[in-house]
Amino acid sequence: MIRTRLMQAVLGFTALTLLVGSFKVMGSKPKPPPPATVTVSRGVVLASVNATGNVSVEDQLALDFLVGGTVTDIFVQEGQRVVAGQPLAHIDDHDARDKLAAAQADYQSAQEKVNQLLEGSTPAEQTQNNVNIDAAKTGLTKAMDTVGRAEDTLKTGAATRQNDVDNANRSLQNAQASAAQHAKDLQLDIDQIAQRLGEHQAQLNTHQAKADFDGQQADSARAAEAATLNRIDGERAALADIEQRMRDNNCGTPGSSSSGGTTNTTAATASAQSTRANAAGPATLRTAGYEVAGATTTTTAPKKTTSKSTSSQNKNQQKCDQLAAQHDQVQNDLAHDNDVLSVVRSDRTRYEGYVRDDNEQLISDHQTVDQDQRDLDDAKNAQKAGLLSDAKTVQDAQTALTQALDAKKKGDLADQQAVDAARNDVNTAQAQVAQQVAAKGVQEERPKNNAEVAAAQADAASKLSAVADAQKALNDTTLVSPADGTVAVIGGRLGEIVPGGGSNRGGFDASALSRPPNAQASGSVSSRAGGFITLTNLGTNEVKARFSEADTAKIQPGQAAKVEFESLGQTLTARVVRIDAIETVVANVVTYTVTLLLDKKLGEIKPGMTGNVDVIIAQKENVLRLPVTAINPRNGRATVQVLGKDGHTLETRQVTTGLKGDDDVEITSGLDVGDKVVVTSSGGGAGQKAQG
Repeated sequence: MIRTRLMQAVLGFTALTLLVGSFKVMGSKPKPPPPATVTVSRGVVLASVNATGNVSVEDQLALDFLVGGTVTDIFVQEGQRVVAGQPLAHIDDHDARDKLAAAQADYQSAQEKVNQLLEGSTPAEQTQNNVNIDAAKTGLTKAMDTVGRAEDTLKTGAATRQNDVDNANRSLQNAQASAAQHAKDLQLDIDQIAQRLGEHQAQLNTHQAKADFDGQQADSARAAEAATLNRIDGERAALADIEQRMRDNNCGTPGSSSSGGTTNTTAATASAQSTRANAAGPATLRTAGYEVAGATTTTTAPKKTTSKSTSSQNKNQQKCDQLAAQHDQVQNDLAHDNDVLSVVRSDRTRYEGYVRDDNEQLISDHQTVDQDQRDLDDAKNAQKAGLLSDAKTVQDAQTALTQALDAKKKGDLADQQAVDAARNDVNTAQAQVAQQVAAKGVQEERPKNNAEVAAAQADAASKLSAVADAQKALNDTTLVSPADGTVAVIGGRLGEIVPGGGSNRGGFDASALSRPPNAQASGSVSSRAGGFITLTNLGTNEVKARFSEADTAKIQPGQAAKVEFESLGQTLTARVVRIDAIETVVANVVTYTVTLLLDKKLGEIKPGMTGNVDVIIAQKENVLRLPVTAINPRNGRATVQVLGKDGHTLETRQVTTGLKGDDDVEITSGLDVGDKVVVTSSGGGAGQKAQG
């Protein structure tokens, strides 16, 4: 019995012990895991909107100044090839420089007020902080001065190089014009010499024909002279024969009778009258006729035989009369032929003189023609040499122009890169100033009136932003090319007052291509014709995307963007160039088409390809930031849970926020670098990123 009770007591105690232990276990809580935290740091806060777009090809871009002013410089000319970032034109920047100086003075004044409010640290710390800030400001001032000098160098160098290009182009045009005129002159010399040669050859032919004619006339005259001499010889022989027969017949001296004398006188008169007329064809001497007449006379028989003596005398007298008549006729013919001989010899002498003159003239003509032919050959050789020389001169001028264009392109690019580097140095110097100011606030003891200090710091930050805006306005006075292309039309002129604002065509900030994504640029562009400068033959592509009405209100021309081509595995940077003023309604949803210009052209990109477009609508660098999930909005105020240094306690702090990005939020006050903030799954709220 006792043993049984003892066992029961042991079992009851054991059960009680187990029951108590189970209650303790049930009543105890597990140790919670440490909260997820994020460390406050400096970095970039970026807000964007996105949509899907397609690649398109644009023919031209019309550029305008974003700000208004008087045009002072035009650095390009129509037909010139330009590259992305190349300065195109410039407006008067005196007002912009004055505003920048005023903004810098306002910022310095605001910063001095901040310095006055920041008290509580040791004098040595304050002195060192001020030295650091002054050094940063000095660096900023130097960087700004460097930007101004770089911009002046760019402007002067671009103008000088453009002048070299213009001079080279004028030299080429002059060389081409001179070559063309020289070619005309050389051809004119050839034509004139050829014409002179033709005239002299025709003159030679004429003189040759005259010489041939005169030679023929001289030959005819010599032949006529020989024929006349032959006739004269025959006539003299006939006279001698007649006179001999007259002596044989005792007829007496020829021409002694009255009838004979009369006959001679008459024949001589007739011969003198007909000599000139028969010079070309003298009468033929008919000696045979004389002989026939003599024979006839000799053979004539007496009619009567009454008296032998009378008959003999009559016959002898008749024969003498016949011989006398023949003698007179032959004498007349001889006189005639002597006259003819005189004329023929005169003609022969004259034509032989003509022939001598003709031969001398032909020698002179041949010499003239030969000289003309040599002159023509020399002129043709001179033409060949001149054309070769002129072609070399034109080629040298073309080479000089090409070299000038290459030097301009390289020089403009180098100067623009120097300007961009100087602007980056300004941004770095501004960030350094802000960093030194922030470091001063972190290191030095916080003053009692944190709100006043925060307000002063906010005012200084605002004034620093105004400095950046003034710097941007100064940069806006230069219109630069947004892409490679050819200057098709220059719609403005020097001295013209441009209205600015992109001429209500959805402007494009062209100089943003050479600046940080959050910077603004100097100019505006539209793909429609009519800008201050219109570019064609663009070296890049456009992407057109439709954004919602709400997102379109946040997009501005010149904003940076990224375009991801998933099919190519490529992501390219771009810039907004145009926002359509007319909406597109599909299924009762209003969208607006936004056109972007790719910063880089890839051969793989084809028209119609689809890309995911992210337009950066806001961006700040080197600012305090937290993930959006770390912010707890309460009653219109933003609070965070800060993890204590012991790693366990939590402190609720009110913070002031700035830019709300896609993933992070800018913290303007309430936190310092290195603070650990609890991240909750329910904290924050949506960022600015939205789907278009």
